Amino acid sequence: MTKQEVADNALAVWSYLIDGGWVMFVIYVVAGWVIARIVRRLFLKLSRSERRLPIQIGRFLSKFVVAVIWALAGVQALRAVGVDLVGILGAAGVAGVAIGFASQTSLSNLISGVFLVTERSLSIGDYVKTSGLEGTVESINLLSIYLRQADNALIRIPCESIIKNPVVNYTRKNIRRCDYEVGVDYSTDISRVQEVVDRVVQRLDLLPDAPAPVVQFIGFGDSSLDVRIGVWCAALDYHHTRYVFAKALMDAFHEAGISIPFPIRDVRMTQS
Repeated sequence: MTKQEVADNALAVWSYLIDGGWVMFVIYVVAGWVIARIVRRLFLKLSRSERRLPIQIGRFLSKFVVAVIWALAGVQALRAVGVDLVGILGAAGVAGVAIGFASQTSLSNLISGVFLVTERSLSIGDYVKTSGLEGTVESINLLSIYLRQADNALIRIPCESIIKNPVVNYTRKNIRRCDYEVGVDYSTDISRVQEVVDRVVQRLDLLPDAPAPVVQFIGFGDSSLDVRIGVWCAALDYHHTRYVFAKALMDAFHEAGISIPFPIRDVRMTQS
């Protein structure tokens, strides 16, 4: 094959690609890919600063805008190669009705996901409890959220379940109260318990001086005076602080001579 024949064949192929719209097809696809990457990076940059754009809203808007960009690029690319979009859209409309009836649950989760994102009641990194499950919010999507438990297990919860059921957000505020229910001997003055708790709070750097610790009388137990002790700590250090304070409180009770009684039963065996 001569050089002229090769040039003629290449020109024929190029003319076919131009006339058939395949060159424009590639251009639209590449343009959509480039613009989608730019949009993702833009929203990622905005989401790095919580003041500019919350992370969950940034992810939602990024996915939505990228989907629109790809849809527009796909439509233009198909039109460039002469695909009849009217017929496709008509078939898609009929299929969409059937799919809509079959995916009512997914649609409900989708609407609930939009409410979660716009309401901003949950944020990535929050420690929450809902429907008997608790963990750290790992991601918030349109159909579900993911919780990371303390044992590193990942739980997927549909957004509809989050909307319908109560959700306890333990880390929405910067501080959280550690509550303990303790029984002390009937001979103990409740005011002494308050003094011991105040001393422990002053010793531990993990515990702030304000708000002040709480000591509440609950009631008269079978063998003890029942009190509720509450101390404040940083929400992110809750579990560690709870352990440290409990150990320090036990040691302080021993030093102050405050005992924690327990029921004593005598079992007598008789022979008939």
